[in-house]
Amino acid sequence: MMKYSVEEYVSDLRRITAATSDYDEIFDQIGPLARKLALAKESWIKPEYYETDAEQGFGVHVLHQEPDHSLAVFVVAWSPHQGTPPHDHGTWAVVAGMDGEERNVKYDRLDDRSRSDYAELEERCSFSAGPGDVICMRPRGVHLVHNETDHVTTSIHTYGRHVNYTDRVSFNLETNEATPFILSIK
Repeated sequence: MMKYSVEEYVSDLRRITAATSDYDEIFDQIGPLARKLALAKESWIKPEYYETDAEQGFGVHVLHQEPDHSLAVFVVAWSPHQGTPPHDHGTWAVVAGMDGEERNVKYDRLDDRSRSDYAELEERCSFSAGPGDVICMRPRGVHLVHNETDHVTTSIHTYGRHVNYTDRVSFNLETNEATPFILSIK
């Protein structure tokens, strides 16, 4: 069993983000560490990290957040056949799969971003992410996540800032409406 603790991961996150704010460098350095933490889950995972929120469609469990809300790390447990609407994060994100497969759809934003309540999106690509797969997103990158399986799936989410303290937005593909996207967190 591989060992790598949440505490070691947070220490590495602090070191990396103190040294650079360049997204490509952050992704190059944090991506492999997020994968390492995801694959070492047996040494730190707790049963409650698999609990979901029926109303939200997924459960969000805080592993770490800085007092100023920077550097947040969550385990997200996705309910079967549930997911998110298209959304951005308002900060950089590194996600590593732990259990099961999750479908991700990335979008291009076509409008000029002049209206905070409106967005035109076009699907760019769709792919499945499983254990050890890493997805990196810039602050305004738009995607959705959906668990298409009959079982709870889990992934580790690392953010440059806790997403409930950014100007994060979700998008309605039918109406082009953009609205604040706040998570219910345990």
